[in-house]
Formats: sequence, C-alpha cells, structure tokens
Amino acid sequence: MKARAAVFLVLVAACGQGKAIFNVDVYSFMAGTGKDKISYAIPPLGSGSAATFQKVQLPPGFGSSIVDSVRITIGSADLMNTGGAGQLGFSFFFAADSAGTLSAASALDVPATSVSGNNTVPVTISGDLSPAIHSLFTKDSLWMRVVATGTNSGATPLTGTGVLTALVIRVVLQDKIL
Repeated sequence: MKARAAVFLVLVAACGQGKAIFNVDVYSFMAGTGKDKISYAIPPLGSGSAATFQKVQLPPGFGSSIVDSVRITIGSADLMNTGGAGQLGFSFFFAADSAGTLSAASALDVPATSVSGNNTVPVTISGDLSPAIHSLFTKDSLWMRVVATGTNSGATPLTGTGVLTALVIRVVLQDKIL
C-alpha cells in the first residue's frame, strides 16, 4: 500500500480535449530492493546480458481508456564498471506477467555506452515506448524487465553493476478515464 500512496506520484491533469496524463515513478518501486541493480560479468572478447524484473502497480480505473502515448521522461543509470573495457546498453520489455517479458519484443532500447577500467559512467534513459505495449497501461499492473547487454572488447573480463537512479514513465490517455 505504501507503494501505491507514496510511490505513484500520479499526476492526472487535463490536457486539451478528453486527455489525461499520469506519471508513474517506477524507480520508487525498485529503489532499495536490489531490483534497481544489474550486475554484469562479460568474458574477454565476448558478449552477455543480465536482467531484473519489476511488477508495477498502476492507478485503477483506466481500462476503458485509449492510450495515446507512453514515454520514459526521466530516466538515468550509473554504469559502475570495476574492470575491463567494452560497451553496455539497456533494453526495456513490458508484459502482463513476468514470464511474458521473456518473449515480448523490446519496447525501448538505450544505445550502448563505452565503459573501461574502474569508472562510473552516467547514462540517460528516455524515449517513446513501442505502441505495441500501450494497452498494458490500461491495466491495474504490469511487469517490466530491464536487460543490460554488453560486449567486451578487451582481454580481461568486463565487470561491474548497472544501477538505475531514476525512471519515470508518462502515460497520456484519451477519454473515459474513470
């Protein structure tokens, strides 16, 4: 219940004719749970991925609405590299249940960022989510899987942790909100 009250930070505002906007602070569901971190260990001259799953509670009562757009408006992560050199990127998958995120198409891909040595690199996460998943945002909850994918260009293992530091999703709805 704490998650519903304090975490949502739902903003519903009139936005022209028959539209409403709400922002879901997804990061607040994940912060401090360990689900905001993805550890990676990629062998020399190889590639690999690691993921985390999160159930997201949405405001009830939007089932008859039409989703106009879904966008990550505020998103950031720190790539806390501890060794090696390579590239790391993120992909976001959404589905009605956790298993569905494994077969879902990516809703948003964040381009790979170069990392090397013992270094922290900030990454900005933003963009429109695929229209294919818009209808999921009319439910009371959905599942999100965040995947960190990387390639190692060096002769030593690429190791570290990707840590989400912010993730807000803006949903614009049309008509029949309640």
